[in-house]
Amino acid sequence: MTIDASTPDDGRDAQRSVRPATGASAVLGALLGIAMGVSNALGYLLVLMLSRTLGPEDFGGYSALSTFGVLLAIPAGAFQVVIARRIAGSARHEVTTGLRLASGVSVALFAATSLLSPALRDVFHLSSAWSAVLMGLMLVPMTLTGCFQGVLLGSHRLRALSALYVVTAVTRLIAALVATIEGFSVVEVFAAMLLAAVATALVGAALCRAELRGIAGGGHGLAAEMLRSNSTLAALTALTSIDVLLARHFLSQHNSGGYALASTFGRAICWGTQFIALIVVPRMRGAGATRTLLKASGLVLGIGLVGLAVVSISPSFWVRVAGGGQYADYGHVAQACVVLGIAWALAQIWLFSEMGAGEHLLGALTWGAVVVEALAVTLRWHDSAVQIVTVCTVCAMAIAVAGLVRVLLRHQRRLPPLDEESVVLTADRAGA
Repeated sequence: MTIDASTPDDGRDAQRSVRPATGASAVLGALLGIAMGVSNALGYLLVLMLSRTLGPEDFGGYSALSTFGVLLAIPAGAFQVVIARRIAGSARHEVTTGLRLASGVSVALFAATSLLSPALRDVFHLSSAWSAVLMGLMLVPMTLTGCFQGVLLGSHRLRALSALYVVTAVTRLIAALVATIEGFSVVEVFAAMLLAAVATALVGAALCRAELRGIAGGGHGLAAEMLRSNSTLAALTALTSIDVLLARHFLSQHNSGGYALASTFGRAICWGTQFIALIVVPRMRGAGATRTLLKASGLVLGIGLVGLAVVSISPSFWVRVAGGGQYADYGHVAQACVVLGIAWALAQIWLFSEMGAGEHLLGALTWGAVVVEALAVTLRWHDSAVQIVTVCTVCAMAIAVAGLVRVLLRHQRRLPPLDEESVVLTADRAGA
């Protein structure tokens, strides 16, 4: 879920009015960063537990449907963006919690997912359509939680927001622990995750109870503002998610499970270096934006190469540590996925920088790359996990190179300073 950097100029003065002292802001920002890190770490622990519990065949199905849920949950991040902006005090738009629209959108997504559940069962080779129905139902509490996160961030209640991030991860981890102990099936895992999502939403509502009593639930122009704010972030989400969906559809069930586990190594590189992108975004309208970007991309590349070197020492060992001996044959895929993760991380830097500068060209190019990736795998290169990861790496690297070229071409432009409070915050990427 996200808070975008492209805050409208007319809302900046109001944002400054709610900002605490610089020292307090730094401490609260650090607290939120720690909470995000803990949340992501617990998300990877969840993956390690479920990969052993479900085994390659079922874990591949769970991962594909969960990743599909991440794409459907993009509106939850969009609500967080817009609600935080409005509550922070935009002069142009009315303040709202967004709960009315969020309820309608999430229920519509649930209905559509339920109707498509038989097709999703067949596409992702699931044993039951109920898995898709339960995943769709999870979108309701997840979207409402996005609103609560926006309320807390817009009110600058970063302690409460940090707590909500941790609660999100902990409830999911508890669900995974119960699933592991009881030996749940995929359907039962999604049922447990639904209960975790409901518990998180209830905690979010409790944290926001004062604001919910005093702020209206509707707002004019809310849907249009959401669409404008998040097209680039949605493109990044699609770029870093579609590979698991393609692998589940085209590979055997066992191989798709191995790919799903291996892909977490790439995601670890991408999301593990996201803090660098968060630091970069507020500086995108300063005089040294190009130098900052180049240093950041170099740091991301360096971290990625270190990760690649570590995994390359014994790829099968790391895969066995992550998922057990039944995944031992996928070490070379994990190694390839680390390279893919480096490409994702570099593309992420440029896409976040574009959001910080209030531009959208690279986001549009990323959507094009996602389409090319899907067509290339669907029409030809889908016979093995290596083919799929290679196509995805080429497409992601193309975006990274395009971003570099674009930044170098426009580095002479002088842009007004960007308020540091409008930083991109991203968390809860572990799945729907």
